Order: sequence, then C-alpha cells, then structure tokens
Amino acid sequence: MTTSSPYWQGPRIRLRPMHRDDVDLWLVEEQEDGEATHFLNAGTPLPKSRHDADAFASKYAEFGSSEERLMFSIETLDGTLIGGMNLHSMDRKNGTFQTGSRVYRAFRGRGYGLEAKHLLLRYAFHELRFQKYEVRCSEHNDAMVRHMARLGAVQEGRLRRHTYTRGTFEDELCFGLTREEFDAFEARQPAP
Repeated sequence: MTTSSPYWQGPRIRLRPMHRDDVDLWLVEEQEDGEATHFLNAGTPLPKSRHDADAFASKYAEFGSSEERLMFSIETLDGTLIGGMNLHSMDRKNGTFQTGSRVYRAFRGRGYGLEAKHLLLRYAFHELRFQKYEVRCSEHNDAMVRHMARLGAVQEGRLRRHTYTRGTFEDELCFGLTREEFDAFEARQPAP
C-alpha cells in the first residue's frame, strides 16, 4: 500500500462504514450460505429474522458502539457490496484484538478477503497501536487456516474438543499475528 492512495482502499476493494441497508444482503447470505454461517458462529445458529438484522444495524451501522465493535462493509471499487469485516474483542490494556470477516459466496476465492484484512490490520496495528491479532477457528475451517498462513500468523495452540456442532466435538485452532509479523507480511506485498 502506498500512502498516496486512500487509506481505506486497496488495489481492488475498499472498506467503508457498514450502512443500515447493508444488512439486507447480509440477511440473504445468512439464510443461503450455511457453511459460512456455521464457521462464523462456531456452530449452527438459529435463523436470523428481519428484526435481528434491523437490531444489529441499529447498534453497529455507521460505527455505532465503536468501543465494542467497528463494523466495515467491503465493496469493490465500482461500489459492489461483497462482504463485511469487523474489529472486535479489543483489549486496549494488553493490546490484543480479533476480527470477523465474510466475503459473500459469489465473490470468494479472488483474494478480496486478504486485501480487506490487510487494510484492517494495518489500521489496528499502525493507528490503534495494538500489538497482537488473535484468531480462533474450527479445525475444519480450511479457508481460514490458509488465510492465516498467507498472513504469516503462527498456530499457537489447539483447544481439543472445544466446540460441539453437527453431532460431534471439534478442536478449535488458535492463531496469533504480532505487529512485527504483520510488518513482515506488508514488506512481502508487491507494490501497487
């Protein structure tokens, strides 16, 4: 990323505040993409209603409740909404944080998620002064395991039989990425 480009924009996508009407597509994706919903919620959640979506938007749209969670929408440079990303579990004393992200099914496999995560991590590490990014995911979430490897994250542990879902216990994998490891990831990125 060069400093001459807008801070929240990469070569193909940009992050912007989540707007209230973004939950319309989010609600459709929640209902139609069971695999992603399963991995995001560490299990099978109850179906979401219009009321749920509206309550979520009322709380988090336009960076409402920003001390708890920063909600971004991911869009292509032509303005197509392709997913969402958030910064949460921000422990300002210890300098740790987590994210949640989802690229909608029609846009997966193109590197948009990694590009968006790069922007968000740069903000968390370089502007908010966090020192470590933490991720926990199912042992069966191959896409997240590959994603963390691309970022240069380290698998720090395995919580055995930690999550019960679909009739069986699953291990949960724990990953960490320090500020220095993120800086090394950035240094490996090609110039735009």
